[in-house]
Amino acid sequence: MENAKSSRKAAQELPSEDDMRLPPRRVIHSSDNAKATRIFHASLVVLLVLLAAGIVFWYQMYGGEWK
Repeated sequence: MENAKSSRKAAQELPSEDDMRLPPRRVIHSSDNAKATRIFHASLVVLLVLLAAGIVFWYQMYGGEWK
């Protein structure tokens, strides 16, 4: 009899399903997508500028000999 009372009491003390629910993953493990995108685009711009500078330099050094 006492065992049945303790199990009923334990069942009443359990938190509700809403209280036990975990927050969404993106709340716990938020990512910096905007920051990563900004860094990626900046690196592409830097690579484009370096490519253009390299082509100009290459033409200055070796372009005149091909005429």
